[in-house]
Amino acid sequence: MPARPARSVTDRSRTIGDLTISSLPGSAVPALQAREPTGRRLQAVIPLDGSITLSGPVGPLLALPQGALAVVQGDLRIADDGRDPALILLLRLPVHILAARGLRLRGGVARACPGSSLFAPLGEFAHALLRSGPALRDTTTSRATERSLVELLTGALLESDPPRTDGAALRALLRERAVGVVDRRFADPSLRPAGIARELNVSLRHLQRSFEGSGTTLALEIRRARSEYAALLLTTLTGPDRSDPRIALRAGFSSADQLRTAFEGHFGVPMAHYRHARAAEVLPASA
Repeated sequence: MPARPARSVTDRSRTIGDLTISSLPGSAVPALQAREPTGRRLQAVIPLDGSITLSGPVGPLLALPQGALAVVQGDLRIADDGRDPALILLLRLPVHILAARGLRLRGGVARACPGSSLFAPLGEFAHALLRSGPALRDTTTSRATERSLVELLTGALLESDPPRTDGAALRALLRERAVGVVDRRFADPSLRPAGIARELNVSLRHLQRSFEGSGTTLALEIRRARSEYAALLLTTLTGPDRSDPRIALRAGFSSADQLRTAFEGHFGVPMAHYRHARAAEVLPASA
């Protein structure tokens, strides 16, 4: 669950590609939707400092506790219970982005998403981006950040919708095969989850389901393999070959900026800090 935020982040908004992240009181949602009609957009909401009661344009009310996740296609309706309005984290994105990943939501009905191991990473990443200041000006970095958010949301939605046909053993086997493809081919910059699904002769949705409950997604596994190989190159290469662009090329990233974003997302520290720390460890030994 994201850390309880200070009220200083109230009414803050940030757009990353086609995705918009906002932090605002639940009572401010109607005005936001009036200014920016939802249409064919999905809205994902996480209460940050209290519980809320919500619904979509149709369907029943849902009680959503702090830190939980609900999604709705279309307008979000939050009930007024007479208390101080809870602060919420709101993610808005076009429905077609999730449809391209094999997800179909029932239009207009709010859906709670219990039991996913990806709620906390999703909320913490989105909230950190909201508080981090200037917009991402580099197109490649912006796309990589948007893709990471979408993959976390996709994984959370899939985890919350239990599979009905495939057993745990079969899902584990498929997940192992997919990770094997990643470990063999991560240096190919064209490697994507859809391509791995085709290689394994399964649908993308079926492949994504195999990662339910594992705490990761196939896209994050690709990022993991590339980032860990980049870290290895930082400790073994010397001279011009140790530059960010050359390491990015060898590790399967499309640019140095994409490498730096993925590296920090995986290891939790900027690549430059990691480089300097490794240099400090090597220098005394070589003196």
